Amino acid sequence: MKDLSIIIVNTNNKKILGECLASIFQNTHKRSLEVIVSDNGSTDGSQEMIKSNFPQVSLIENRENLGFIKATNNGLKISTGRYVCLLNDDTIVKEDAFDKMIEFMEKSPNEIGCCTPKLLNIDGTYQHQGGLFQRKFWRSKEPTEISFAIGACLLLRREVMEKIGYLDEKLFFYNDDLDYCLRIKKGGYKIYYVPNAEIIHYGGYSSKRTFNRRLFVEGFYGGLYFCKKHHGIAAYLLYRLFLFIGVLFFIPILILSYPFKREKFLDRLLAYFDILTIS
Repeated sequence: MKDLSIIIVNTNNKKILGECLASIFQNTHKRSLEVIVSDNGSTDGSQEMIKSNFPQVSLIENRENLGFIKATNNGLKISTGRYVCLLNDDTIVKEDAFDKMIEFMEKSPNEIGCCTPKLLNIDGTYQHQGGLFQRKFWRSKEPTEISFAIGACLLLRREVMEKIGYLDEKLFFYNDDLDYCLRIKKGGYKIYYVPNAEIIHYGGYSSKRTFNRRLFVEGFYGGLYFCKKHHGIAAYLLYRLFLFIGVLFFIPILILSYPFKREKFLDRLLAYFDILTIS
């Protein structure tokens, strides 16, 4: 059994993925690794690059874009490591980052089920990790318990994954990290931030290239699904009300933003109507 299984999902992100994989093998020295790339039908040569440059990587060649969640689960199902890490493809692993996270976990009680490193921007500055990730946490110099970590890099014990299960495949792309962290906590485990382990995160490199109507709507679907799943029908209905008000507010802004770009305007307008019809 390997010490660590790293699961990476890739979709047409050849260049950044290559840098990510190189950084993993160059900067992890003390632990045995199993790196699994679950590729969502890339057509940019990603699969060929992996086979040529990183033959030690286990490559799952999905025939189509299964979405982040299902592709991740395909990797989790064949993983064997004592620890499992969900790692975004737009990351660069710095020196001994995984060694430091595993060392922390091995010295910690089993109730600490998951940890996340310090995320840095490309220029080396701290990367803000969400509203629940308060400034006092991400500037801390000591390991600190947190309520939530974004999914750029989540490392957990295998027994935690086996207890709470895989990612929820009713989600496609967004909200998976929030859902999984809450499930980890409901399972009786704690989540910790380990600041001496550092990873550079490009921050949505692959999902921010162009406006994608499906992914845009998926983010709101995931939020509604999360509310209903974890907080009940009242929270779900309240969120729907806020979305309705928000759409009415943004449509005039949309009209002013694209007065001479009919195609872009219609694409975004249809996305807003899609949000209103989410069931």
